[in-house]
Amino acid sequence: MNKRILGGIAVAGLIAGIAHAEVLEIRGELAAPNREASLLRSISIDRIEGQDGEALARAIEQGLSGTHFSLMGGRAGRNNAEGSLTGGVTTGVDESPFRRREKRCVEKDSANQKKCIREEEVELRCRRRIVSVKADLRLVRNRDGRIVYSTTKPFTQESSWCEGNEGRPAPVEEVIADAIRNLGHSVRGDIAPTVSTYTIRVRESDKGMARDQAKRFKELVKLTKRDVRGACAGWAALAAEVPDHPSISFDLGLCAEQAGQYEKALELYHAAARAGASEGREGADRAIRLIAGREDAAIRARWR
Repeated sequence: MNKRILGGIAVAGLIAGIAHAEVLEIRGELAAPNREASLLRSISIDRIEGQDGEALARAIEQGLSGTHFSLMGGRAGRNNAEGSLTGGVTTGVDESPFRRREKRCVEKDSANQKKCIREEEVELRCRRRIVSVKADLRLVRNRDGRIVYSTTKPFTQESSWCEGNEGRPAPVEEVIADAIRNLGHSVRGDIAPTVSTYTIRVRESDKGMARDQAKRFKELVKLTKRDVRGACAGWAALAAEVPDHPSISFDLGLCAEQAGQYEKALELYHAAARAGASEGREGADRAIRLIAGREDAAIRARWR
């Protein structure tokens, strides 16, 4: 399984807020990209080395609040939690001068100060700044010492400004604080499942269908706006006439996904991908995570 692709599904694969497009709204639980870490019941956030280590630890704690994890601290936490998270964070700032030439207005219209009547190329004194933050984290399962999560999270922001220009960047302290907060919260997306409602656009291409079939297919696409169940039934009937069509297979995959029939959705998405629908691969990856999410939810339910 391609973890890099799956990790990006929540951002890139879930197409939300498409104006004037036919979409299906789906609610589901996607397994965490790192399933082994997600099946820990309790985590102790231990020492994170570095000047901003305490800030990063707080950001991780805030990011994991509201999840299924019991967060534990102090010596008792280290001794009793199922997992311990440690690491380090480094920050750096590199600022240097440079010069740039650009045209500037050197004479304005006396009657209209907004109008420039003469420009000259001038040399400006400028500065370039690079702010970098890198966090190295690992989560150890305490009962056997197995490292169940290990990651390096880099952040870099480059900015430049010149004398007389607007747009000077935010103070370094503010940039680093925002980066630490975002890096800390990103841990949640790595090791905690995601329950969300999202919309996926239906596939509308009727290429390869007979004229009458294409007309019916387009009508079913429009029907999704008011009667999704009817549209899904219509696509199922049309699939008997146009077997293995990429759009019909994909759209039926969406119907199955919306109904919680993830194994069926996976089969249909694979069929769509084999028929040439690139969306089918993303759908299959999503269905795999939904299947895993349901399995993991069943495991957590047994803890209660």
